[in-house]
Amino acid sequence: MEFVSIASVKVPVLPNKTSFPVFPSSLVETDSVQSTLQKILYPMLEGIPVLLVGDAGVGKNALIYYINSRRNQPTLRFSFNEDTLPEDLIGSYRILLDGKGFTWSNGPLTNALDSGLSFVADEMNLCAPNIIKRFSSVYESNYLDLLEGSGERIKSKTGFWFIGTQNPSEGFEGRKPLPFDITKHFAVVYVDPYSPDEMFYILKKLYPALGEEVLQKIIRVTIESENRIKRGDIGKGDLEKYHFNLRTLQKYCNRIMAFGKEDRTVALREALYLFQEPFRKEEDRSLQTELIESEFGGKIKSRSTKGYVQNGTIFWNDKEIKTWEEKKTISILSKYPTPEPILGFLDQVLTAIQCKENILIEFREDQDPQEFLPLFTELTGIDIESVMLSKGMHTSDVVGALKPTRDGKIESVDWVDGPLTRAIRNGKIILISGLESAGAELVEKMNMLTDDARSLTLPPESGESIPIQLKETSIVFGLKTYRHSKSVSTISRAFRNRFTPVIFPELEDAKVLEELLSFYLPEGVLPRALAGFHTKAKELAEKRTIGSANLQPYRFGISNLLKWKNHIYRYNEKDVRSVAYRGGTIAYTNQISDPKERKELERLLDGYLSGVEVVSELFDEIEEKKKTFTVESNLDKKKWWDPELHERDPLTGEAKKLNSGNELKRGIEINTPETGGQIKEGADAWYGSETQGNNGQGEPAGGGGGWGYRTEELYKQFLKKRRLLWDYSMIMSLDEFKKVFGKELEEVELNLEQLFDPEIDIHRMYRNEGSRVDARKYISYKSGRGDTKIFDKTTIEKNDEKLKGVEVTFLVSKCRRIFNFEYSVAMLSALLVSLHILNEHDIATSVNTFCDIKNSKTTIDIFNSKTAEEDYTPEKEQELFNSFCKNWHGDSIPEYQLLSNCERFFSPDAQTRIVVILSDFRGQRAKMDILDEIGSFETRKLKEAVLKNQEKNYVFLGVGLGPRYIAEHVFSDSLQITGDNFFSMANLIGAEIARLIQIHHSLRT
Repeated sequence: MEFVSIASVKVPVLPNKTSFPVFPSSLVETDSVQSTLQKILYPMLEGIPVLLVGDAGVGKNALIYYINSRRNQPTLRFSFNEDTLPEDLIGSYRILLDGKGFTWSNGPLTNALDSGLSFVADEMNLCAPNIIKRFSSVYESNYLDLLEGSGERIKSKTGFWFIGTQNPSEGFEGRKPLPFDITKHFAVVYVDPYSPDEMFYILKKLYPALGEEVLQKIIRVTIESENRIKRGDIGKGDLEKYHFNLRTLQKYCNRIMAFGKEDRTVALREALYLFQEPFRKEEDRSLQTELIESEFGGKIKSRSTKGYVQNGTIFWNDKEIKTWEEKKTISILSKYPTPEPILGFLDQVLTAIQCKENILIEFREDQDPQEFLPLFTELTGIDIESVMLSKGMHTSDVVGALKPTRDGKIESVDWVDGPLTRAIRNGKIILISGLESAGAELVEKMNMLTDDARSLTLPPESGESIPIQLKETSIVFGLKTYRHSKSVSTISRAFRNRFTPVIFPELEDAKVLEELLSFYLPEGVLPRALAGFHTKAKELAEKRTIGSANLQPYRFGISNLLKWKNHIYRYNEKDVRSVAYRGGTIAYTNQISDPKERKELERLLDGYLSGVEVVSELFDEIEEKKKTFTVESNLDKKKWWDPELHERDPLTGEAKKLNSGNELKRGIEINTPETGGQIKEGADAWYGSETQGNNGQGEPAGGGGGWGYRTEELYKQFLKKRRLLWDYSMIMSLDEFKKVFGKELEEVELNLEQLFDPEIDIHRMYRNEGSRVDARKYISYKSGRGDTKIFDKTTIEKNDEKLKGVEVTFLVSKCRRIFNFEYSVAMLSALLVSLHILNEHDIATSVNTFCDIKNSKTTIDIFNSKTAEEDYTPEKEQELFNSFCKNWHGDSIPEYQLLSNCERFFSPDAQTRIVVILSDFRGQRAKMDILDEIGSFETRKLKEAVLKNQEKNYVFLGVGLGPRYIAEHVFSDSLQITGDNFFSMANLIGAEIARLIQIHHSLRT
């Protein structure tokens, strides 16, 4: 037998007698790659399935392709998603063309078993675990019973290998942790991201012609950009998930190899396109521009864009792109206006097209690129195939399904390609719209199509087992709107990373709008009037001067303006002003609900159009514009190369200052120990998130700025000095709190949000009519053993009502005994995060604190900070924060006294009632020995009260604070927060609440 050495492991090469593809791989064996390969290969040689877990872009599939390319082994890969069903993997019956018989088609898993191939379960944790367990015999014992078919047992042939890949469940939409009874059968391998040295080594191997300096610069940009995202410095406010990794670096290297590897302007421009342009917030873009320009030493100047079409090629600045239909390309370029923002946008799109990248067009709702769609999707002359996604769609609607043939006879049923499959077969441009509306069950199905494999595996009922490949003419475009709420779904950063994001420009400047309109209408007064009114109406709507009583503000986008232009263009009459006024009411004012506001906007419209009527020849000019509008091309047909594009900024040698120069902030006079400076902190100390312990950059204002580190030891020393003056309050604002802890809170929110998401429901329904024929139902009908309900009406949805009736109440001991820096901050973090996420999922919450505020030893003071009926608004968040910062003066009380009447903490609609108690559970009189405290009268009474209320269906989570583990002896579900884990309190409590909801609420739904 022939062998090959992979990462110093001897691996057998098996003869390949199948027609399945062996995917090529350019993986470079760095030290960490070799280590990972060994972790994969040894279990493989022992016949153990492997589960690869890792972030987007770390090369999970590349590792498998590399191993199999070295041993000439085909790889069958299936992208799992939320609507994956057993027959998708195992196989199904299909109907013969003549409608007189049936044939069984193996699914990819069955083919892999039967032919001895590698099977990759891509994104395995997107699939429901109960679906995965259908083929548990495969990863447990290497066989499969074809229950969906003949019932025979398929045993694995020599060479079969089962590999699962998945992103971590934290931070990726739709991913759920796989249960242990599945993962225990796998050798789980976590694939680490590449180190900077490895990135450099890999890129140097793949692109030997590139200079080391430019590689080092772009690697530094990549690492710093990723760190900024993790810190929350960039990308935080727009709610999208950005990711820069080796895949981004390879895009960059491909680009500068194509456009000029020695050209510094190209190096700078492409760095901006890939690392700055994806961000939509101006402050994020500015930070990224500073980073890139400081690395590459210079600024990029705006240049005029020049281009023309000749000899089947689009010449666009330094780009040369083949056009498959020259006349169509010229026609498209001549039919659309191209103001400067559109030209810049087109330059980015054409760059991605030349480098054969997938392109993601993102836009604001009111800046819909649909009006310009052919300009950037059909420039290569290839027809477009639109794939429109929405919530509730089935994968078969996009990929294809069994459907009756055109003659309408039910006996004639065959496979019909969906729009995505049809586009791939015909080599068309693929435009996927509605990515933000569809769930992961649809979007992630296209993983294999959008990564290096560039192919799509069809379901077994298609009768095709070989994946279909994208053709040279095809380009994949995605369209999605900005995400403006965490409750709105978005694409995962894994999917985003397979695309090159390009933001459609916000056409808002009045001059740009006037230039755009002047392309269609005579220059001068009319375009100026339309652009001026549009800009003013948009401003009034955004400021809520109009629409202030509406829940949502009015939106006026580019589509309104072009609709207005089209009306004038179509109904051009001698009285152009009247036509323009009518068009303005159609496109703008008629949608205003308030009569007074409508009248005011109409008056404004009339004012902007004053002066239009004095241009007597305007009617004739518009008619003339119509005649000349179809001129073949208005592009300059001269030499495309422009010397100005290749100017170089001189190297001045001036270094960028490291310190920001921001104004110093006045601190508090706390006189802490030295923190690195020459003197102690004083009244002018610089503190806050800016210092981070000065980061080694001198001593601002003569102090060390140790507060920026939030170190426990410094704080304890400070408390010792000021104990006599201590008033049991935290003097800080919510803004200051979030500056220090904001990144941690954000990460916890990302981790927890999906835990509260309801599960996907797949409803299998069959009707007498429909568009998809279920083969098994049809077989039953033809054999006389079933009815005519053969059409598959399966729906996939998230039942938002599943969490209805859940209420969570927090009871927090607010006494001086347990008040210190660690626990007070931990409580705040846990409450802010938990309340935010529970509110996002419409789960009612209440917050109550308890103590003996007067230290009388005879009363219990319970303060309600939030009721279950109140929403968790920013105002309520501020109010809660203020209440938890102040007045921790009360004495402790016996906690069992709280539970005598739990009904008062919940609304009458509460169905699943969860009580989260945060205390040290040491009662009113703490004992020296922990065994005495566990066995004390107060602890025994508390345990009795908990058991009695559990019989009434109350669910308890006891959160113990401090080093004494008492909660676990009282509550069946508990956590203990100590000095070692207090920073994880928010995540721990949130995860426990989610688990309790999933366990206990399911009993009542």
